[in-house]
Amino acid sequence: VLRCPVRKVPPSPRAATAMGCGASINAEDQVVPSAPAPVEVAAPAHVEGAVVSGGGSGFLALGAPPEPKALHLPFIRFDTTAVPKELSNSDQVYLSLTYRGGIISPDGGSVHVAEHPTTPPFHLAIERTDGNGPLIDGDEVKVRCIETGLYLEAQTDSGPLTCGDGGNSASIFKIFKQGRPARLQHRDTVYLMSWLSNYVGYEEDGSLTAKRWRRGEQQTMSVLKRAVLDAASTELARKMQFQAFDLDGNNSISRGEMEYMLTQLKGDVSSEELDEVMGVCDPAHTGNIPFGSFASWADNGGLPEEMFHHAEVLGNMAQRCNDCLKEERCLIEVLTVAHHDVCQAMLGKHQELFADDLKESIMKKSSEQDGWIFSNNWKTAMKALLESEVDLWTRALNDAMRGFGTNENTLTALVCTMPARLRESIFLRYEERYNTTLLDHIESETSFSYKKVLLYQTQAPERCKARILNEAMVGLGTSEDQLIRVITQCDLGERRDIKECYQRCYDRDLVDHVRSETSGDFQKALLCLLTAEEAPFDLDGDCAAMKAAMDGWGTDEAALISLICSKTPKQMVDVNTRFEELYGKSLLERVKSETSGNFQATMLGTIRGPMKELAHSVRYCIKGWGTDDRGLITCLVHLPDFKKAALIKEYQQEFGRDLISDIKGDTSGDYQNALLSLVRPAPEIWAEALEGAMKGVGTSDELLINFMVIAKDEMAEVRRAFYKKTGKGLVDWIEGECSGDYKNTLVALSCRNSEDDIDLKPLYWTQRCRDALTDVDSLKDILVSFPSVAIKRGTEVFHQVYGRDLRTEIEAKCGEHSPFFGFSNYWKKAMLSLLDMPVERYVKGLNDAMKCWGTDEFTLTGLVCTMPENLYEDIHNLYQEKYGRTLIDHIECETSSCYKKVLVSQALSWPESRAKALNGAMVGLGTAEDQLVRVIVCSTMKERRKIRDAYQGLYDRDLIEHVESETSGSFQRIMVAVLESCDPHPDFDYESDCNQLKKAMEGMGTDEDALIRVLAGKTPQQIQITKDKFEQMFDRNLYDWVNDETWDWGASIFFGKDFRMAMLYLLREPNEQLAHGVHDCIAGWGTDDTGLITLLVHLSERRRRDLCIKYEELFGRTLFDAIKGDTSGDYEGALLALVKPAPQVWAEALTGAMKGLGTSDELLINWMCIAKDRMDEVRFCFEVQHGRTLGEWIHGECSGDYADTLVRLAKRKCYKFPGAEAGLTIQAPPNQDDAVFKFNKVFNRLCRQKHDKPADNLVIPEDDQQEMGSVFAYFADRSSCAPELDVRGLWDLTNAVGFPPGDDGPDLLLTFSEWDYSGTGTISWNDFVREMSTRVNDPGHFKAAPLPET
Repeated sequence: VLRCPVRKVPPSPRAATAMGCGASINAEDQVVPSAPAPVEVAAPAHVEGAVVSGGGSGFLALGAPPEPKALHLPFIRFDTTAVPKELSNSDQVYLSLTYRGGIISPDGGSVHVAEHPTTPPFHLAIERTDGNGPLIDGDEVKVRCIETGLYLEAQTDSGPLTCGDGGNSASIFKIFKQGRPARLQHRDTVYLMSWLSNYVGYEEDGSLTAKRWRRGEQQTMSVLKRAVLDAASTELARKMQFQAFDLDGNNSISRGEMEYMLTQLKGDVSSEELDEVMGVCDPAHTGNIPFGSFASWADNGGLPEEMFHHAEVLGNMAQRCNDCLKEERCLIEVLTVAHHDVCQAMLGKHQELFADDLKESIMKKSSEQDGWIFSNNWKTAMKALLESEVDLWTRALNDAMRGFGTNENTLTALVCTMPARLRESIFLRYEERYNTTLLDHIESETSFSYKKVLLYQTQAPERCKARILNEAMVGLGTSEDQLIRVITQCDLGERRDIKECYQRCYDRDLVDHVRSETSGDFQKALLCLLTAEEAPFDLDGDCAAMKAAMDGWGTDEAALISLICSKTPKQMVDVNTRFEELYGKSLLERVKSETSGNFQATMLGTIRGPMKELAHSVRYCIKGWGTDDRGLITCLVHLPDFKKAALIKEYQQEFGRDLISDIKGDTSGDYQNALLSLVRPAPEIWAEALEGAMKGVGTSDELLINFMVIAKDEMAEVRRAFYKKTGKGLVDWIEGECSGDYKNTLVALSCRNSEDDIDLKPLYWTQRCRDALTDVDSLKDILVSFPSVAIKRGTEVFHQVYGRDLRTEIEAKCGEHSPFFGFSNYWKKAMLSLLDMPVERYVKGLNDAMKCWGTDEFTLTGLVCTMPENLYEDIHNLYQEKYGRTLIDHIECETSSCYKKVLVSQALSWPESRAKALNGAMVGLGTAEDQLVRVIVCSTMKERRKIRDAYQGLYDRDLIEHVESETSGSFQRIMVAVLESCDPHPDFDYESDCNQLKKAMEGMGTDEDALIRVLAGKTPQQIQITKDKFEQMFDRNLYDWVNDETWDWGASIFFGKDFRMAMLYLLREPNEQLAHGVHDCIAGWGTDDTGLITLLVHLSERRRRDLCIKYEELFGRTLFDAIKGDTSGDYEGALLALVKPAPQVWAEALTGAMKGLGTSDELLINWMCIAKDRMDEVRFCFEVQHGRTLGEWIHGECSGDYADTLVRLAKRKCYKFPGAEAGLTIQAPPNQDDAVFKFNKVFNRLCRQKHDKPADNLVIPEDDQQEMGSVFAYFADRSSCAPELDVRGLWDLTNAVGFPPGDDGPDLLLTFSEWDYSGTGTISWNDFVREMSTRVNDPGHFKAAPLPET
């Protein structure tokens, strides 16, 4: 698993990505850098690690060295399981009691709390009552036991939960979650509310009930997705743990290594315990444990999982040394990467393991002046990262109000986003710490309506509602509007909470108080709402009774109250629907016509239901002259996230207006800001607070720190919100406002990928903190305790992973007169990314290079010579459309001589360029036979067919007939025979063919026709088989024999040279053909420019690379040197661009855009956008060429926002995945069904377009190419020649999408040959695109039945 060959490749920015916290390093299979690679901050793609060499087998690392400024996370891994964390209908879960511990366990007909979560009775399935789909906060669900098929039921609001058949309302629950996003995910904190509006919780005796109306510790659960838990210990984790035990790197664990690691993990280990472990892991007594045996032992609980995570640190010498040598990086990495709850767990672990207070140790370190020199802001930030959530929120609230004046924006943001789960703890801690209650402090620092918003929002929801109701009834008069708003907008459970809180706060029964302050039908309606309990009802009967109560003279108000006000909101939805079905008129309109005044408002609010009534109440408070501030505040405080979104949507639907705009139009100042904060999600509010902390003169550092740490675990959403609001990245803004290690910490936080889980236990992070805090001692311990072979291995890994020499660093640090450690104050900025499509950029760039006076040959060369094959038609069509002339015409007008010939040949489509080369070889005086050989013999069978078609189209003449008219003899016969061979024969008798060849060449003279007959109709692969068979049968090399026979042919030595050339080309493999052809054009006096151009145009990057390698192998000099030695000027530049990789050409073009006096800005922008999807390769090439980064060069040439934009693009991270090398820009779906569905859907749509316009040639747009390419990438990734398709991959792909070959034998081989347009023996991305273009234009497809889209 780990013994991988070392692939020495240039340092890739993708591999060297130094992520912000919570992100992992992405790597190629192998990265062995010689210098630090560029740094970028971005969300990672989940990939496994690279194997770097070092003392035996490779050592698994996840990245290469970053530049000094960025966090380097080479050994941090995510939970990379392919199982999605999101929950959907019927997913199997555990429901864990968050505070008590234990798992909800159905047992027969009862339900209780059990302690062990891994046996089948604990598996539950959450089923949406509305059917399939994702589980969303607030969904109605049923909870089914997997083993028994029975459902959890809450039959009463006093007895324990039971299990039943799920056929009644008792089995229906609502599931609510804490935090964002609205979709439920693995490890979310959730609550289950029964149909009686009570929350499920545990009792002291271990039973579960649903009898409390409040959410507290007893009702708090965590939902754990079984599939994620089953897959949580990934293969990557086991590999990294295995290499920690495998100290010498020989790809197995010896007894000594096992003993060493167990001793490090557990202390002293007895020989009996060690024997037991070895017996399990090495039953054959070989003395070595391979990876598979180790993984099996680990998966079966050989050690607690936490110990395996601890081993990842203890056995990784390179990382431990780096943590000791770069303490500040380590501490910043740990505290910003680890989740908030993990940081809190670390405090306990550190005390337990090392009898030391971690927080105090970090504060002490950060305060030292003899080596650890930090700003106070850095220390404050580190302290905040170590605070508990309660302490953090408490301090932040006080910071907003202490001293002179109050920071209203900050206070608003904090109060309006305070987590409900922390509210009670924050109240207690605030009073304990500051000797005043939070409410009193807010009241003393605010005023008017703004104060009322904050006071209401700060209190618990039920206390707030109780207070509003009390204020509505005490004193002179009663505010009936307020009573209606609060009571009708609550469901049954919320009303119960309010009644209980009212009694507790005011020592008075709410029902009695309402009764004393109201009268008549209005009173009866309110009392009915407050005392209602959910119960079964007769839907049709109640609808009929309601109608009867309103028919005829007068209205039976008492009946309406009893029938309507006793219903739950869910029941009212059913009643409204059924009433209209039965009587053709809405219940709302009927009741509205029969009632009036406050009674009407109460009845209508009840009928509408809480959410719709909330929207109506808000609109009522806003519309008209003036604003009902008290009512508006009442409506908007304490809305959970799902209700905020629902309110905005409902408001728009009901009134066709935007709620945010209406609030802005009717309010102002701090009051407006507070109301807006009540209806927007927390990440948006925090993003605004961060902007406020940094904008203007100076930065409010305490405020910035507070909100950065508060937002830590939701940083991805905050980043998006910040960018949306400011148009600038959060990282960039922080970079401009802060400095030193303080800046580095905030940058790391801001880059945190909070949507990903890092599968590392608290003990892992604790050990790393320990190494950093006890730097010298830990370093000594590592060097003393590790075996010599492990130190050697670790030293090599350290150099390769971190790009530094460990020995030199330790010697230098220890030899310093200054304290052992000192920090630099600066780190390099992180890289950001952009997205774009290249077709328009190519077209614009081509025109820019040729328009106006003069032509920019350098740019024109770079563009034409790197045009992607799959975009040719799009580029030509768009060029004609935009500029009213063809690209070829424009190039011909602006260029001349050989340079023109290069560009025109490359700009033409491949078949047209070859057809034009053949025509040029035959028209006029004489015939260029060598050119005919190069084009015809060096083409594949399918390419020859395309060339013939193109020739007919361009010159209205049959190519074979033209060749016959211009050639003669054996040469004519071989050219015609090869041209006619457009379809491979699937089966040859190779033994018979070899006998015929031998017979043709034996004796006097040579039977050329026999040679032609045997060889002309074979593919390169079949010729190779023939050559091998010939040598096997006759012990003689066929190539050498043919060479002798055709060259030394009596007096015809000069007449047969063209035939000889054709025969020898046929017998060479394709790369050798090409290399010899190029060499023949260059060697000797003068250069065959036409031949050289013909051979070098339209080479894929793979063919370019293979050609360069083969040329140097055959002729002992590089192809670049050969071209430079025989050509010059623009012509030389064009030929070199044809054989260089595109990123190298682009890097040179970027240099040309910036060097000299001034910068060609349009050109620079164009090249940057064209190169964006391969910017990592371009960056590398640029740096190799100039010894400085592309970003640095841009900084020196540009300024302001323009420079900032281009620098971001220059630092762009290019996500790589299987297929990206082939030219794909979108990643393949994770499974075959999704890949096939995406392909079939696009293919069918294209066929429909062609069917509608059968006379038009349909050109597949690039985005559709990419969409269909998902299926190519999926199957190519599983092919032996990934990222291209082999024969088996083609068989699997065509069967999956629905147009397979007739069989998996001869017909499959024929199909493969048809698809293998480039003749490389594999199907490339460009081959695939060409074949799809052929198929969508084929009546056999666009007139056929569509492919299945399921």
